[in-house]
Amino acid sequence: MKNILKLVCLILITIGILPKEVQAASFIDLTDDTLTTEIHYLVEQDIAKGYSNNLFKPNDFITKAQVAVMLTRALGLNTIHVQNPNYQDVTTTHKFYKEIAAVQNKGIFDTAHKFHPDAPLTRGEMAIVLNRAFQLKGSDPYYFTDVSKQTPGYKEILTLAHNHLVRGYENGSFKPNDPVTRAHFSAFLARAMTLSKPNLLRDPAFEYTYAYYSLSDNKRYTLNYQYQQHDGKNDVWTVKNVSTGQTISDELLYGHDRAYGQAISSEANTHYDLYIELPLRIGVVLHEDDPGVSAGERVTVKSTDGTVQAGDVQYTGVVIVEKRSEFSDVVKTYYFVDDIGLVKELHNDIVVFELLNRTMK
Repeated sequence: MKNILKLVCLILITIGILPKEVQAASFIDLTDDTLTTEIHYLVEQDIAKGYSNNLFKPNDFITKAQVAVMLTRALGLNTIHVQNPNYQDVTTTHKFYKEIAAVQNKGIFDTAHKFHPDAPLTRGEMAIVLNRAFQLKGSDPYYFTDVSKQTPGYKEILTLAHNHLVRGYENGSFKPNDPVTRAHFSAFLARAMTLSKPNLLRDPAFEYTYAYYSLSDNKRYTLNYQYQQHDGKNDVWTVKNVSTGQTISDELLYGHDRAYGQAISSEANTHYDLYIELPLRIGVVLHEDDPGVSAGERVTVKSTDGTVQAGDVQYTGVVIVEKRSEFSDVVKTYYFVDDIGLVKELHNDIVVFELLNRTMK
């Protein structure tokens, strides 16, 4: 019996000292907080892994073999019955043979004599493999100073820019021949995986009723929103405080194939309280250093497929957007549902708006 107890204790001690999978929140070398949302997402999905002693090594160049592994996990590719791509430098005994074969079988990497599994992936090559992996669509005349029609991956680079997966550098360059770091590839992959183009507008066919908590007087009210008209640019919604009988300022919702915005019509020069470009993907979509009327603000898409409870309804497929400002301590969090619109809004941890119901007119 004593021997059994000793064995149990030994097992428990061993489990306690075994290295555990590193969680994204504990990485001590993630100093660029503009990419943490994407990296956290990949770790949570078991697509990206950290190293021992809480390291992610974000500035290390990612190898083609590592890319093959991450894409295999991200796409859920079958690695059991793969066809040998016959790369001379990737034998069937190679550590990542199955993953490399899987992505080649999928058409993500080309047939060639060699794969060069330990070579870094360039940014241009990254654009090509992500386009092939996720069948991305669309292209704008978005010009990087160092990308021309002669650049390998030219069309794919423009498609990534069209879908807001890449922004390039401050000097207008893309650096297609530079190797991709682990942090940057993780960000690009997570964005491609979460790419979404939802309709964030309210449905004009419905009346919306919200519970509203006023931070100015710390009182709760019930607000009714009814669609009034389209003024040539925005959907105009009249807002009535059902609790007091008072009609308050109209809300303007801007909906376009490439953007969403919301504003209060009483403002002298209408400035959208929230403005985001479409399509959406997780990560920072507006940086506080960006110029324009929104300078000093950071907007981050935290999820394009989240869940939230609003009223008596549990919503899925929720777009969660966080807005921070250098001029305020208030962090605003918005929850949108496709074809329904805003269902909840928090200021810090306080629920300010919550959709109670919507009724057909």
